[in-house]
Amino acid sequence: MASDPHLIPYGAPWHEWAEWITGMPISARLGLRCTEISRGRVVLQTDGPGWLNPTGAVHGGVVIACADQGFGAVAATVVGDGMVPATATFNSDFLRPAFPPITLEAVVDRAGRTLVFVSVTTRDRADKVCNIARGTLVVDGSSRLTKGSNDFGGQSGNSES
Repeated sequence: MASDPHLIPYGAPWHEWAEWITGMPISARLGLRCTEISRGRVVLQTDGPGWLNPTGAVHGGVVIACADQGFGAVAATVVGDGMVPATATFNSDFLRPAFPPITLEAVVDRAGRTLVFVSVTTRDRADKVCNIARGTLVVDGSSRLTKGSNDFGGQSGNSES
């Protein structure tokens, strides 16, 4: 397994992908564990003990952060080597409080050359659906600025004539 937690383990066995997802800094901070993974499907779990609101449910912002982590993880399983997915759109519906532990199932709904459409269903300790998130990830590199760029157009802004 690669020592850099940011390097996607293209071509590695699925158990190494699960270790990579679990070992990412944001996963560690959120207490996320990857319990299942295959092409186009990732299951994450967290106990969320440090992220509870006064009702004892996982804070909604944390549920969204966990879902976004699921977006990137599952999209990475279907894109080409060297491509890095980045969330472009995110929609979330809260259906009930997310009492821990929570389980998030991320699935790829559709993947194209430059976009991946993902859904994440979050279930609470009673296996009830408490959140559904849907999003689009960009995988063509347009989500990253080019070297030396300081604007969204990819130009350095320091033109010398």
